[in-house]
Amino acid sequence: MHLLSFALILPAILALPAPDEPTLISRAVSPPNGTCGLVLGGANQGNTCPGETACCSQYGYCGSSEQFCLTTGGCQARYSNSSSACHAPRSGVSISIDGTCGSTGVGKNGYRCPNNATIACCSAS
Repeated sequence: MHLLSFALILPAILALPAPDEPTLISRAVSPPNGTCGLVLGGANQGNTCPGETACCSQYGYCGSSEQFCLTTGGCQARYSNSSSACHAPRSGVSISIDGTCGSTGVGKNGYRCPNNATIACCSAS
């Protein structure tokens, strides 16, 4: 190989990621209909949620409430706006997304009850 040919190829070789380095995949930001990911609403588009509705729900829609952002609710971190958008419930702080509350009986996630007229307290079970 000529020295000139090697000098032209070397920059391209150096630009390749190392075998153990993750490669970042560029994804489109969610369209106006607020869909994301690959499942259900996302319809195999693989869109990422925008900043104002940063979490991609298990159903493929962008939002910012706990129904969208809790890992226990299936938040899709890969299609959310940042790696910290999806988060675990905070005991006594996160509002229930599945009707359970507390951390005893069926309550496993420490959810608190919503403050509304129909549900105001967490039962002992």
